[in-house]
Amino acid sequence: MKKVLVVVLAVVLVCMSFMGCAQSGSTETAAQTTGNETAAASDNEPDAAQTAGASKLSKASEAEDDYQPKKDFYHIYATYKLIHNWYDAIKTGADAAIAELAEQGITVQFDWEAPVTPDALDQVNRIESAVAKNPDLIAVDISQEDTTTTAINNAVKAGIPVMTFAGSDLPNSERTAFVGNLDNEGDGYALAVALFEAMGGKGKVATLEGTIGAPSHEQRIEGFNRALEEYPEIEVVDRQRDEDLVEKAVQITESYIQKHPDLGGIWCNNASNPVGAAQAVQDAGKSGEILIAGMDHDLRTLSYLDEGVITAAQIQNCYDMGYFLIKNAIKVIDGVEPGDDTYPEIYAVGSQTVYQDEAKEYADLLYGAGALDTQAE
Repeated sequence: MKKVLVVVLAVVLVCMSFMGCAQSGSTETAAQTTGNETAAASDNEPDAAQTAGASKLSKASEAEDDYQPKKDFYHIYATYKLIHNWYDAIKTGADAAIAELAEQGITVQFDWEAPVTPDALDQVNRIESAVAKNPDLIAVDISQEDTTTTAINNAVKAGIPVMTFAGSDLPNSERTAFVGNLDNEGDGYALAVALFEAMGGKGKVATLEGTIGAPSHEQRIEGFNRALEEYPEIEVVDRQRDEDLVEKAVQITESYIQKHPDLGGIWCNNASNPVGAAQAVQDAGKSGEILIAGMDHDLRTLSYLDEGVITAAQIQNCYDMGYFLIKNAIKVIDGVEPGDDTYPEIYAVGSQTVYQDEAKEYADLLYGAGALDTQAE
């Protein structure tokens, strides 16, 4: 169930770029060499345009949260699928919540780690290593359900509560709560419909289907398949996995173009493959001839959307994923159970289908005024 909510954020004392810039401050450090980042409350000033944009897109609760944390220091460890600037918006929301808590005299140590490429075994190893460090809570963006479930349950058995976040949940595990977007099937369906309608309901389509076993990717494929049943004149000529890598998406798309000269559209199910598809289509001089629909809010995706190379993008509310990950994690650590008067066990954020005429607005909101002009330079 999607909750339509609005947040009024306090003054945010965080410097976080949606472009994945490194951060520094009197109490904040960052390191990208190993895919690890550790952050605590910082006294840096935020980028006003980004903060305003994130707040405008946010669906956080209209009612002010008057919960008073029980401690003055919290240690939260988070691991996610891979280093990718899609996650920067989640981190920005988390940093905003951490900054609000800092204003109350509460420090949050937030360890933020991921591998360079998706690796289910690596995620298990990171969770096990985190258990040894004994944080107050472990947050997991699931790489693969089967492998991650055991690691989560073992962490809980060791006395460390676990939350899941971002694109998929494990409700049958021992995790306490989830924050993110659970309508991945709906996103895949919406993107397919947007693409098929733009193609006039007929023609040849190929797909870029992300990483095998990644729950959100698999669910979006289910949505694509559901939409396909409603458009009998759409023919799928090829389907391949790009492993969430722009470079591989470029290579696959180039092969699609060579093998299928009458290709009419490409459906993409993660934040990397529409960028790769658009690059290949533009380089081949087929912009507007081969239509593209894909996830998410990458600035390159918004730039291609503004140019008309990409037809539609499904943008998730990642800011709230991070903001409420922190807010709800504090309550979980304090022993507060999910409920109507505390916090939802499943906090589902939304997504929107965005077209060319909205690309500049979204880019300005998410990355600051004139972001697409800077991208073009």
